[in-house]
Amino acid sequence: MTLYKYYCFLNLLLFSYIQYLSAYPCYVCSPIHFNYSITIDNFPSPTEHDCNIITAETGCFVRVFWNNNETTEITYGTNLGFPHDSVRVEIGRGVNTLSNLHTTEVQIAFICGSSDSTPCNTVENLKRSFISTTLPTENKIREYDELLIPTQTFNSNLCYEFSNMTDLCPQKDLDDCRKCFIVIEYSQKTDICATCPSGEFEWNNFRYSTMFLLQNRTRSDSIFLRCQSGINCNSINNIEKIQQNLMAEFDFDKFFYSSTSTIIYSTTSPIIHSTTSTNIDSATSTIKLSFILLLSSLYIGLFHLF
Repeated sequence: MTLYKYYCFLNLLLFSYIQYLSAYPCYVCSPIHFNYSITIDNFPSPTEHDCNIITAETGCFVRVFWNNNETTEITYGTNLGFPHDSVRVEIGRGVNTLSNLHTTEVQIAFICGSSDSTPCNTVENLKRSFISTTLPTENKIREYDELLIPTQTFNSNLCYEFSNMTDLCPQKDLDDCRKCFIVIEYSQKTDICATCPSGEFEWNNFRYSTMFLLQNRTRSDSIFLRCQSGINCNSINNIEKIQQNLMAEFDFDKFFYSSTSTIIYSTTSPIIHSTTSTNIDSATSTIKLSFILLLSSLYIGLFHLF
């Protein structure tokens, strides 16, 4: 029985070590807020007092978020499930149906999993993502405000209805529907869900999300629209207009190469001072060595028991 417990403990320790090796070190920092729209020239680098370094199996991200070109927020954290080595761009425009307040939201996120002991969600990689991305202008985004006009006399019968993703698309509910809805995902194939689902939603809005995959230099797009005005405001045609005019572009060469054609994408350039990074690397190596020595001694002990 003692031998069995020893064996179980050893396997549990080995499993924990494998999990440790498969986890990624990430910067997790308090959100940094600005009462103005920051640019590439003033992206901040948090200090060690702003951040912790934790390991996460899902990887890391660093994101800049602009609201109405008036405020900015930068966030460092752990990935919520998006593919590693990617840049995610989101463009959103909405109107509050109660206050008639309009808002524009734009964000760029760099998502990664470091191959060594140094976190990859750095301000430098965020800057590379930013300078490689071309965004539509605020004026172009506002051109679609007419689609978002609120109305007190909404008629759910005027919503367009179509789906080629039946299992995932909500059923049309003429009695409880308050807004027309459509989402189209452009990837290897085009998935469409246009309906009038149940539920109260305070905003009429659209959001255009694009994922740029760095390793194979591909993109996938997703656009949703929630609207109330006119016949078939949630039509495929309206989504295609948004796609044509508000498509974000990404220059992969600019991201990967400097002006001297030297590869600049890496998991180096930590946002915290180099002395801190050195200490982290040293501590990580020490932990790995301790794990290996402990596992070796335990396996030798188990061998001698036989």
